[in-house]
Amino acid sequence: MNLLGNFLTTIKPRLDDTVIDRLNYYYSTLIITVMAITLTARQYVGQPLQCWVPAEFSKAWEQYAENYCFVYNTYWVSPEEDIPNQVDERVRRQLLYYQWVPFIMALQAGCFYLPVIFYSKVNKSSGVDVTDIIKSLNDVDKAEKTERAKAVNAITAIIEESLRLMFVRRQNAGKHWRASMKYGLLSGTYLTNVYTTTKLLYLVNLVGQFIMMNQFLGQDNHLWGFNILHDITMGRDWELSGNFPRVALCDFTVRTLANVQRFSIQCVLMLNMFNEKIFLFLYWWLVFVFFLSLHDTAQWQLLLRWPNHRTQYVKRFIRPEMEFKLLLREFCERVVHPDVVFVLEMISLQANELYTQEVIQALWKEYQTNAQLQDIVTKLDFRRKTLLLTQPSKASDSGHLSEVEESGEEAEDEGENDASSSIQFQSN
Repeated sequence: MNLLGNFLTTIKPRLDDTVIDRLNYYYSTLIITVMAITLTARQYVGQPLQCWVPAEFSKAWEQYAENYCFVYNTYWVSPEEDIPNQVDERVRRQLLYYQWVPFIMALQAGCFYLPVIFYSKVNKSSGVDVTDIIKSLNDVDKAEKTERAKAVNAITAIIEESLRLMFVRRQNAGKHWRASMKYGLLSGTYLTNVYTTTKLLYLVNLVGQFIMMNQFLGQDNHLWGFNILHDITMGRDWELSGNFPRVALCDFTVRTLANVQRFSIQCVLMLNMFNEKIFLFLYWWLVFVFFLSLHDTAQWQLLLRWPNHRTQYVKRFIRPEMEFKLLLREFCERVVHPDVVFVLEMISLQANELYTQEVIQALWKEYQTNAQLQDIVTKLDFRRKTLLLTQPSKASDSGHLSEVEESGEEAEDEGENDASSSIQFQSN
């Protein structure tokens, strides 16, 4: 119980996920851990099982019989049936789960938390700490306007630096480019791949837990949750359905001198009153969280993987003039990579959408400035080459040509210097 309590104190929500993610790793883990602690206390501190024993049994015999039946299982027979004589048939009807419920629930809680451990460990390699970004924005949310502007500028610089780093990795990848591309380091999809994998792990965990719970409870029908709920609403008692029976039978033997006596006694499984409600809740909780997680995963994949959805996302915050629409498309292709959209959407969800708008507009303004500068350099270079081809022998133009060359070189130098401290245009 202390172990479960200590685990409970380590469960904390993160800032770089969604409410649906928290339903998986935070709320599910919290709920199941509390249930496991409650059942552990009820099972090992109280009396989980009480049996009706023959009158000749002493108090010590009665305690022995109850402990034996709790450890070595009971079996259920409908009140309308005769107790089977065959031992194999009694073994087939055994209830194998009630002793292990706290341990299984502790395992369930751990499985719900495993995906977020993977997520927290792996996403550190991206170079962009989304949690720190959101913390910094939340810290300045009620501060002066200048402080908020500084935070936005810092986030913009982080995104630009990550884009530069991606470009450098792409140029220096060499023979290792396949491995780097595999994890998204060269294509701006590293965070996206990690987050997608985490969401898939949530879905796999939910399906696996559903199957494990059915096997653990000995349910052949995967719709048992519907059936139990229907029985409860229709007032159908457990004595008819056999679901989580409150009364069961137990066989045990006692050796007295040279004789071995076999006893069959009837026991009350008070724990099954709690087990029925808990597992019925878990059944519907798993179904509910699964479909929410499936929908959320699909929504994120559409946003991050489909270029048209990323473009529409940017257009929510930018309304370019007609002459810049083509440039906006290039901006979305070269700058707004899936990882950038992931960071921006997390800012919208966990901090404030206004910050997302300011960051996108800052990136867009920087891209526009660099595009205009690149256009000037291209035009000057074209003019210089044209003059060299059309008037190579005129001395009168030599002075003018040298001026053009110098001005073109200065513009090129300026463009190169500025490009080294801004977003890269190459789309290699």
